[in-house]
Amino acid sequence: MQQVNQAFYALLFLIMVLVSFFHMQAPVLGLALLIILPPVKHQFAVFKMAGIFTLLFVPAVLGLIAGYQNSTYLIVKDFYYFSIPVLFMLSGIVLARRIEVELFLKTIVIAGVLVSFVVTGISISYMGLGALTDPYSAHYAIGIVGTPAPPLAFACLLFTRKFNITLFRRSLFNIFLGVNAFGIYMFASRTYLIITLCFIMLLVIDKIKKVWIFPVIFALGLLVIVLPFITFSVDSDSTFINKIMGSFNEVSIGNYNTEQDINLRYRGYESFMALRGYLEGGMRDWIFGGLGKLIDLKTFVRLGEDADFQYIPVLHNGWLYILVKTGAVGVITYITIFFGLIITKWRLYANKAGKPVIRMFSAFIIGCVFSLLLTNYIVTAFFNMEMSILMVALGYSYINVHVLVHQLKARQETVKIKLAGLAAH
Repeated sequence: MQQVNQAFYALLFLIMVLVSFFHMQAPVLGLALLIILPPVKHQFAVFKMAGIFTLLFVPAVLGLIAGYQNSTYLIVKDFYYFSIPVLFMLSGIVLARRIEVELFLKTIVIAGVLVSFVVTGISISYMGLGALTDPYSAHYAIGIVGTPAPPLAFACLLFTRKFNITLFRRSLFNIFLGVNAFGIYMFASRTYLIITLCFIMLLVIDKIKKVWIFPVIFALGLLVIVLPFITFSVDSDSTFINKIMGSFNEVSIGNYNTEQDINLRYRGYESFMALRGYLEGGMRDWIFGGLGKLIDLKTFVRLGEDADFQYIPVLHNGWLYILVKTGAVGVITYITIFFGLIITKWRLYANKAGKPVIRMFSAFIIGCVFSLLLTNYIVTAFFNMEMSILMVALGYSYINVHVLVHQLKARQETVKIKLAGLAAH
């Protein structure tokens, strides 16, 4: 019976990942609630462990109070977005009580394989076999669909190999690794490339001398802060490499004046207008923001097939979205919680004498957090159905590390007590 229940919830998780590929919000949220709501053993303790993530609601509540005069519909919409990371991380935490580690990891790998086949099939259906040699054009033709299941599955396979944890026999391991790598290639997504690089960096960073670790992290953090304000000169052709370099132009924050510049660098323009609107506010806006606020673009911009907008409720830059809606309190809360996770779990990951499964899940936590922090600049990662698999994996890994460390400490205390008893005799 227990195996049937595990298989059922693993299937729910797999379907949730596949549905998130098409960014279908209602079904993804419905599946997440199906995972959370049914009773689970030690349910109160499980929800208590989610306390660190429920703190993300605090700035949203303060922003709601500060923005009470705004449109009720827009306030509810913003509160819904701020509930998304809590919901998915809680899904991962509850899922850890429903699915054993091996089955969860295998489900992630299978999800990556299936998504790789789906994106390849859809790309070929749009562009024929030419999609195999020009995946970026196929990606552009398909439109806004995707989920980072292949990058996460690819990382999962590499980390299980690193820590000598066997999920599949060697031939299947190699096939699944190749399929997920091909899936990453077929997505031709700059966002998924960032996620892949975050995990690959983690594979080797624990071998770097300790004295270099924090300077490297500081340099990367500084790069992340500075890049949005830098403009690069690139050619106009549509190769993927040029699109990667062009990404810096797209998100480069600036007050662009011509219609062409605004369209080419829209993400940078909307970020500039959001930042300007925030700075023009009063002290209450700076500290608490205000749910339901609209960003004034000062001009009409074509954002849909037949729609021009001057006021927008949501931004591509998730950090500025947090700043505008929840003020400095929101940004500080997110940075404190997630950088706190990186710092505390880094010690466990870098501990070469630690249990492999604890080190592996610590790596997953760091990788998922880094991926979310970086891609939040581009696709509001914390509030995006597309990134649900990362948030679920983060929640699942978090509770497993917590439980495993607690069990290890309990065993060590038991051994100490027994040794003390023997010494007394």
